[in-house]
Amino acid sequence: MEQKLRQRAASLSVLATSALTVTKLLVGWWSGSVSVVSEGLHSATDLLAALMAWFAVRQAGKPPDSGHPYGHGKFESLSGAVEALLIWVASGMIVWESVKRLWYGGEVVQPLVALAVMVLSTVVNFFVSAHLFAVARKTESLALEADGWHLRTDAYSSAAVLVGLGILTITHWHFLDPLLALAIAGLIAKAGYDLLRKALSHLVDAALPPREEALLIQIFQRHASQFINVHRLRTRRAGKHRYIDLHLVVQDTMTVEEAHRLCDAIERDIRQALPNADITIHVEPESAFREQGVEDAFERPQTFGGEKP
Repeated sequence: MEQKLRQRAASLSVLATSALTVTKLLVGWWSGSVSVVSEGLHSATDLLAALMAWFAVRQAGKPPDSGHPYGHGKFESLSGAVEALLIWVASGMIVWESVKRLWYGGEVVQPLVALAVMVLSTVVNFFVSAHLFAVARKTESLALEADGWHLRTDAYSSAAVLVGLGILTITHWHFLDPLLALAIAGLIAKAGYDLLRKALSHLVDAALPPREEALLIQIFQRHASQFINVHRLRTRRAGKHRYIDLHLVVQDTMTVEEAHRLCDAIERDIRQALPNADITIHVEPESAFREQGVEDAFERPQTFGGEKP
């Protein structure tokens, strides 16, 4: 069900962005507005991003196989990183066109038509991006979130162009058009930076955010009376999947069945707090843990349920 929801959202993004890209480029060329042409170029990168998101969502939804035993979640992270780079390409193209217009001059000959296209672009991109954000939150899809930011940035920049063209229509200050395009370029570049930073954190196996690791600590504390210590806690994320592994120290007298029930309870609580979690727990007897020594036993500062040996 989640996979179908994500695919429908990605397909909607492709259709909407395709229509807006063609419309903006044609109207921008006809009207002579560099800011509208810049918006068309921005939408062209949005279209590439939407196509990548569509592909990434399909790939990430595939189950693990022999070649990808941890699943295909990083397709979404890779898509987000490439989409961020595409945003920077669009920003550079807009800067180039704007500087040329400021240097050589030029007028917007059909500002009212350009205004109408910007109204359409702002409305469509805002509502489509809102839908993408909602689906991304529900399904934890980085690819759809990145695509949503593409379209939301496009909506904001279209609104800025709309205001600028309105002022231009009244005042005939044609230099406002390339200046607005430069402002759009800066906004786009910032969005690209934010997306790239988030995508790279997944690709380089950065730990889960502090808020999510704090939830893990709360869960361990909830079960602390049943074990001696938790150590070597490691976390990472790939797409919507979270990977968590840890060492759990139990009393020597605990049976295998009791330890298994404890691990099941901890895993159940973690999955309730952090959906799509893949958890690996290595159980150690207390006597073996005491023999390891402090340096080998503690690689993370958090310990639960007991004192250091």
